Amino acid sequence: MAHEIGAQETVGYGRNDRFEGGPVGGGRFWTDDSGNPVAKIGGPSEWRLNTMIDVRVGDTFTVSQQVWKITDIVDADSPGAYLVAVRIG
Repeated sequence: MAHEIGAQETVGYGRNDRFEGGPVGGGRFWTDDSGNPVAKIGGPSEWRLNTMIDVRVGDTFTVSQQVWKITDIVDADSPGAYLVAVRIG
């Protein structure tokens, strides 16, 4: 699915197929030693070298030339954890 700039998506455990160019899925969520939420997400085949990346609030990732910024990671230490990403480019 193509998203307009400013569109918002959530990524929880498992996969979100709404990203154009391939799914993005949460593999793990946790709180680091400083108390900041972190997520490990997997992406489409274009991420071949780093199939899973660690992201924090403020980080960006690219899927099929669409740039997404992590705006929130919610309940990182719970089974219902998810992150919120907004398309910025």
